Amino acid sequence: MDWRELLKIAETEVAATIAELPEPVRKALLDVPVLLEKHPSQQDFAEGIEPDTLGYFEEYPVARIRLWLQNIHSYAQDESHPFPEEVRITLLHEIGHLLGWDEQEVEDRGLG
Repeated sequence: MDWRELLKIAETEVAATIAELPEPVRKALLDVPVLLEKHPSQQDFAEGIEPDTLGYFEEYPVARIRLWLQNIHSYAQDESHPFPEEVRITLLHEIGHLLGWDEQEVEDRGLG
């Protein structure tokens, strides 16, 4: 699947996922952009992000959620899952971190 196709599918899934969230969660996301990127950069690697990371919630310097679509696509293929489903799960996982949940709390909610 080429980049434009991945991006189009991910944009649709992100919008649908956010639209389905409860109002308080949607409000929490108002000032938090969701960035759709191909893969982590060399700078990300230097800051400790693993090359196969699917997504990341950053609080500083500006709160944002980053989804790395090439990594999500590869993971979905390896696990025989639909790409849109993995985009949704990864987004919800990162929203969990936005809400203050740690990795265990996210896992406990089935978003691991």
